[in-house]
Amino acid sequence: MDLTHAGAAELRGLERTTLTLRTPHHPGWGPVFPLAHLAEHVLGRELGRLPGLSALAGHLRKDVITVRFVLSPAGRAGLDVDRIVELADTSPADFAQEQRVLAVEDAILPEALRSAGRLPASLARFREEWRRTEPRPTLVRQPFVSSRLAELLDPATPPPPPPDRTLAADAGTARDGETDERQEHAAALAAVRRRIGGREPELFLCGGPLDQYWSATSVLLAGLSAYRSALFRQLREGPRPVYCLKLFDFPWRRRRYVACVTQPAVGPDAFRADIGPRAAAIVRSLGPAELRTVLAEGRLAVLDEFVSVLDHPPRRAWVPLLARLNGFSARPADLARPVLDCAVDDLARCRDTFLDAYTRQLHRNATQDNGKADKGTEEAA
Repeated sequence: MDLTHAGAAELRGLERTTLTLRTPHHPGWGPVFPLAHLAEHVLGRELGRLPGLSALAGHLRKDVITVRFVLSPAGRAGLDVDRIVELADTSPADFAQEQRVLAVEDAILPEALRSAGRLPASLARFREEWRRTEPRPTLVRQPFVSSRLAELLDPATPPPPPPDRTLAADAGTARDGETDERQEHAAALAAVRRRIGGREPELFLCGGPLDQYWSATSVLLAGLSAYRSALFRQLREGPRPVYCLKLFDFPWRRRRYVACVTQPAVGPDAFRADIGPRAAAIVRSLGPAELRTVLAEGRLAVLDEFVSVLDHPPRRAWVPLLARLNGFSARPADLARPVLDCAVDDLARCRDTFLDAYTRQLHRNATQDNGKADKGTEEAA
């Protein structure tokens, strides 16, 4: 779909919606926090079933639940706030699964906020206790397309840049005047470590020459990390749920790097042995319908990131610098075009090249670790 033409109307029809729930009649927020936390998780499941819903994210502060999402006209027609707040359509399986996810999330929460041993044992009891808090919903709506985004939808934008070569087979090969690949990789990895609080990402790989700041690969990675993507949902299901997995690309100097982080952090070894191969299998199996969800989620996420960059001068200054280094336009409308014009076929191609690089990196990490282990055995002998 050409988003700079017919699809622009689709974006302009979206609404950014905030649902806030307060429990004013409960004495103090401490006792109600675990209950509200599970309610926040279950509300997400209920809202996630609405047609035309994207960009779903929840937040809990004390006993105030805030859920933000973007809705199409079809989704607005099916939004029954009272029914959702009552958790009327929640099944026992949904309840049990979100309890398992909360148990994983406990690892990143302070002791006082953990849910273990502080939740009702059954869905019926949970509904009863949740009803007693008398949750009061407030719904706020505003257009998704802000004045800043409206500038990017101008159909008079010049022709798109050359095709995205991100994650191409020659990823990481040097070009004339380019800094040493190993030095750039080390500098980019150090920058990513700083961005994620000093820890090691679960996976880090070079995705090839930087031909554009945002690309179809940016949309793919952001969409795969979204709450409604099949990757996110399937990793949260079953007896070994993952609370959060985030894939993101990291433009650095002349190359695009890709990182993966989990919450709680499992570390590269556990990721390579379990979550990494599971994630690859899920991404490989995505069909056209699931890729359409990835496209919708990823496009909105990247556009939000775009606006954030444009509104923060230190981040905004980084884009022209990379544009000069790599020979692409720094005009916002030009930068937005690969995102706005991205289609399912583009994501399918990116998916295949991304998986090739991803699985090679998993294998490379395993080979390096085996080599270290063999060396350690020799030294011990």
